[in-house]
Amino acid sequence: MFINIKVLLIIIGLGFNNPEPMLTLDYDDFKNKIETKSDELRIYNFWATWCAPCIKEMPYFEAAVKNMENTKLVFVSIDDARKPERVEAFIDKLEIMSPVWLLSEKEQKNWKRQLEKDWSGAIPATLFVAADGSRHFHTGLMSEEKFKELIAAYR
Repeated sequence: MFINIKVLLIIIGLGFNNPEPMLTLDYDDFKNKIETKSDELRIYNFWATWCAPCIKEMPYFEAAVKNMENTKLVFVSIDDARKPERVEAFIDKLEIMSPVWLLSEKEQKNWKRQLEKDWSGAIPATLFVAADGSRHFHTGLMSEEKFKELIAAYR
């Protein structure tokens, strides 16, 4: 009986965890991932646990793409990579199901300019990469309506 209860608790617990483990990437790994050809629209949302507007967007971003075919959402954390447990705990608390990547670059200003030359580094920021490779970069809090509009434009 004890084993059955333990198995049940494990199964129940799996329903609340992110299905993919959080990846920690440096900028080169991140760049390779976003430049890999794909048949889907990929959306990379840059956020941090201390950013209130970022946290506000996350639930409706995730809800909007939940059942969309050929659309993938990835949350890219710019939190301190030396403390990934903070990000993991935050993801679990919000029950985030989309993949989460943690950028390990110490000098963020270097990779931010490489990603988008005019990006000040302000978050939230969202990069849309269409299947044809075209890109759109949006900075600042995005409304649910604007998010859906941009998805439609780049799908």
